[in-house]
Amino acid sequence: MDDLRIRVSRKAVKNMYLRIKPPDGRIEITAPVRTSHRRIEEFVRSRRTWIVKSRKRILDHAARFNAVDGAPGADGRNANGSESGTNTPTPARPPFGQPWTTARKTQAKRIINARLPELLRKWTPIIGKSPTNISLRAMTSRWGSCTPATGRIRLNLELAYLPERYLEYVLVHELTHLWERNHGEGFRRRMTAYLPDWRRLRRELNQMV
Repeated sequence: MDDLRIRVSRKAVKNMYLRIKPPDGRIEITAPVRTSHRRIEEFVRSRRTWIVKSRKRILDHAARFNAVDGAPGADGRNANGSESGTNTPTPARPPFGQPWTTARKTQAKRIINARLPELLRKWTPIIGKSPTNISLRAMTSRWGSCTPATGRIRLNLELAYLPERYLEYVLVHELTHLWERNHGEGFRRRMTAYLPDWRRLRRELNQMV
């Protein structure tokens, strides 16, 4: 449509859903089976401004992380030229949304594990709960999950390749589930007290899944 390439899937749903997918900003629409092509065109045109802005944000993210974004490079130096503190060559960060390889999983775990201790020191006293275990996994439809009964939290490895504020949001979200099992009023009240802009962060993340 015009200068936009759009993938449309017709499924047994009641409403149309629009997603901009990383890392290449592809546009995907899920529409009810009987939705006409004209109705889909009207829907896209009504959201064009949002589509353009969202694609730009996702493409900018991919470009920044593809350019290393301060991670140690293959010569053992950071992007600013300083020593990484190890003699072991470390590959640059791959772009967000790339296929998972053993090397990429190892690298993502190293990035997240380097960030988690400080985030936990900050947030566990505020929230008043601590996880019994945090595991890191390659997930396709969630940024994190929590089992309140056991205190176990799981985080998506893709968070390694996004700004740290998103890892912080997901961690706070899952820690809050140690108090509130669902996303009801109690959960929303706590999240607003902890992170007033949590809804914006959630919205931005959900556009990437």
